[in-house]
Amino acid sequence: MLYRIVREANGTKTYLKHSSSSSDMLFRSETEATDLMQKLNSQTKSDVRWSVQASID
Repeated sequence: MLYRIVREANGTKTYLKHSSSSSDMLFRSETEATDLMQKLNSQTKSDVRWSVQASID
């Protein structure tokens, strides 16, 4: 299963993208995705938090 990092604000979902393209970042490991999500959340000043979501694609 693949995982991606997402945040939702005002009913709109935003997926974490690769910096060099418009592709969503996909992770093979939920642990790897969770580690990055926690780093993102610790560095953001926004009330909107990132979360890990299983990718159905």
